[in-house]
Amino acid sequence: MFSKNNPEKQANTTQIEDLVMNNNPESLTPELPIEQQSMVKLVEKISGILSPYFIVIVGLYLYDNNFLFGSILILVGILSLLKISYEDIWGWIEKIKSLFSQDNTFNK
Repeated sequence: MFSKNNPEKQANTTQIEDLVMNNNPESLTPELPIEQQSMVKLVEKISGILSPYFIVIVGLYLYDNNFLFGSILILVGILSLLKISYEDIWGWIEKIKSLFSQDNTFNK
């Protein structure tokens, strides 16, 4: 049972090695029928539409008890409703910085 050449142990080890070697993303994702794929896409669209509203509502509810957390949730919900991304905000910040740096060059 505990010997080095135990056939049961060797058979179990090969099955585990096969599972580890065949562990690729294609084998892990199950193939869904076309009807279920369309249903999944529909649910993703509905979730994408409703989640910003839910975030804003939760932020409004928490606003009285926790001003900072509620305000952050409201801001995140509004930004996601307006489809404003992180890159857009950094682009605006860079434009504002460039406006201030241009003012210094005109004064010289």
